[in-house]
Amino acid sequence: MADEGTGARLAIVRGDDGTFIGWCSLSRWNPGFRSASLTYCLDHSAWGRGYATEAVGALLHWGFDTLGLNRVQAETDTRNLASARVLQKLGFVREGMLREDCVVNGEVSDSWVFGLLSREWRALSGPAHGG
Repeated sequence: MADEGTGARLAIVRGDDGTFIGWCSLSRWNPGFRSASLTYCLDHSAWGRGYATEAVGALLHWGFDTLGLNRVQAETDTRNLASARVLQKLGFVREGMLREDCVVNGEVSDSWVFGLLSREWRALSGPAHGG
């Protein structure tokens, strides 16, 4: 993605021992629209420990402050309430639902669509992030 100029995927490693626990990415980067899509995936053993919030927060900082993004969009399975909470903690607003847009473990599923705007990120991030 980085070579094509469409985004970047970063490894998430645990700080104390360097174990790979997942990844997060900004993809579908559109410089003209100043927008991108956020995705992340963590190993089950890393769930509920704040790793996703920390890693995605760092990626958003880079996206908004370095890439100059105005909007980041994310989608999550409506059954994945923990992922929805991560997004909401980071300031994302639930904007709608995509009906039966994916298949998860063999089951058709709906997804919630979340969006985060630069001005919202800056308001939440405080002076250190330009807010």
